Amino acid sequence: MRNQPRRIRTPHHSDAGCAVAAASSDRACMETGYVVCTDVIGTHPGRRATVMEAIYPANEHERLHRLHSFGILDTPAEVSFDAITRLAAMALRAPIALINFIDETRQWCKSGWGMQPRPVPRGESLCAHALLTGDMLVIPDATEDERFRDHPQVVGEPKVVFYAGAVLKTSDGAGLGTLCAIDHEPHRLTDDERSALRTLANCAVTYLEGRLASKRLAEAQGRLETACHNRDEFLAMLAHELRAPLAPIHTAVEVLARPEATEAQRTWAQQILRRHVHYMSQIVDDLLSAALVSRGAVALTLEPVRLRDLVDRAVELSEAAVAKGVHSLTVDVDDTFYVDADTTQCPLIIAHLLKNAATYTPPGGRIDVSVQAGETEVALRVHDSGIGIAAADLEEVFELFRQTERSLARSPGGMGLGLTLARKLAALHGGTLVARSGGLGHGSEFTLTLRRAAPLAAPVIIESEDALTATPMSILVIDDNHDTADAIALYFELSGHETRVAYRAAEALAIVDNWVPDVVLSDIGLPDMDGYELVRAFRKLERLQATTFVAITGYADDRTAALEAGFDAHMPKPVDAGKLERFLIRHRARNRRSP
Repeated sequence: MRNQPRRIRTPHHSDAGCAVAAASSDRACMETGYVVCTDVIGTHPGRRATVMEAIYPANEHERLHRLHSFGILDTPAEVSFDAITRLAAMALRAPIALINFIDETRQWCKSGWGMQPRPVPRGESLCAHALLTGDMLVIPDATEDERFRDHPQVVGEPKVVFYAGAVLKTSDGAGLGTLCAIDHEPHRLTDDERSALRTLANCAVTYLEGRLASKRLAEAQGRLETACHNRDEFLAMLAHELRAPLAPIHTAVEVLARPEATEAQRTWAQQILRRHVHYMSQIVDDLLSAALVSRGAVALTLEPVRLRDLVDRAVELSEAAVAKGVHSLTVDVDDTFYVDADTTQCPLIIAHLLKNAATYTPPGGRIDVSVQAGETEVALRVHDSGIGIAAADLEEVFELFRQTERSLARSPGGMGLGLTLARKLAALHGGTLVARSGGLGHGSEFTLTLRRAAPLAAPVIIESEDALTATPMSILVIDDNHDTADAIALYFELSGHETRVAYRAAEALAIVDNWVPDVVLSDIGLPDMDGYELVRAFRKLERLQATTFVAITGYADDRTAALEAGFDAHMPKPVDAGKLERFLIRHRARNRRSP
């Protein structure tokens, strides 16, 4: 039965009877792009209808996507296309030439020479048949062609006898429609005429593609100009944010240098220095984090964690910002909810949301943290009574180098990187972060959605910094910047640790010949040997197998290379010495517990 014609009822032309077509097999039907129709006696006595209907190309979805990308449908007439149809009519000595595009349901005419353009249902389109050839369809005499002699465009207007249609094929092979020529008399197409029709069809497509490329280039240029403008604004804001703390820092240093300053005044100056240096470090940390996240250089370790523990850690991290605004913070998060999260990065997401709420809420405002759990997801909401967000800015607040309702004259502080980082980190968790607001003056709400996890028998504990107990350590500090090395060493000395300093790799190797440090803090960019080579040399020494190695560098994206070289951890400059000390205490305590 494979070689028998397949018989299907045609859905069109019931008034002319159903079409007849012969095909050797189902495969032949697909290859020719036609539906074979049932043999039915038509309304004309003594003969059968002979219309063959076109089916959709195999790549129809991609073809339509490509067609719509040009934005050509339902546009006004254009001189460029009219010139092509006129040349086609002249080249083929035909009274009519058309540029037709085939969409989902119709044949739409962009340009017509010798005939008023009009839309045609796709099922009645000769050009739909030409489209299926992938090249060109030529019908010398449709009245004598049993496939088309009862076609509506043959028996009705425009009374086609001769038809030649060249496919408008893009550079990637998508057929958009045809450039066709029509005559009311039979016509034998010569090779030169075929070539001319194909060339003119290619000209039409080349014009289309060139125009689309120009449009996309203009759009890209517009985006680039916007990005440059945003960058310039960002750099101006960055300069402002970094310059602002310098005045109190300079004054505090002068106070400390005055011998007549009282102890209370010295304490005040120290607090000023600590607060503003911490603020500047946060700005630099956010910039480095933004660079790492944008490059996909942040690796997460997802594990089931109690959501309340993540929120509590975030509250610790944002405590200063909330307290500064004298805000009322309410946390309503059940202890029973668990999520798949990274215990280091996820609290940062929530902390950024809390800091954002504190920054854009007037003093004495309210910040509420709540949760809603579904079967597979948990939604954490941070709602504030702050200045709100305009509807047009709800997405822009997450863009890098974009700030809403900001100016150099009125800045609530910070670089506006927090929300950018929060959304990117949420995506790395497989979650989402969206903003909602009733508009300016009506507060805002940020919703973080994370995957829900089953509770653990022994839940992951996120240690509070206050829970750490210091143990004296021996620490080797290696940095060719003398001030940096000496300052870090002095801090750890004052904390009760034994320290030694090396300004070159060779000095460090000489020191460990007769002294075994618990910790080595090393810069990467050393003058005589880079930090990667140095740590590999250290790792070869049996006596240093229990030593913890930490890379301290100004290049935030060195992390992967540092860990691969043999460092246990990586910290970008500027280093928060207190944070570094707490990390070392935790890291070495964990190693002591490990078998």
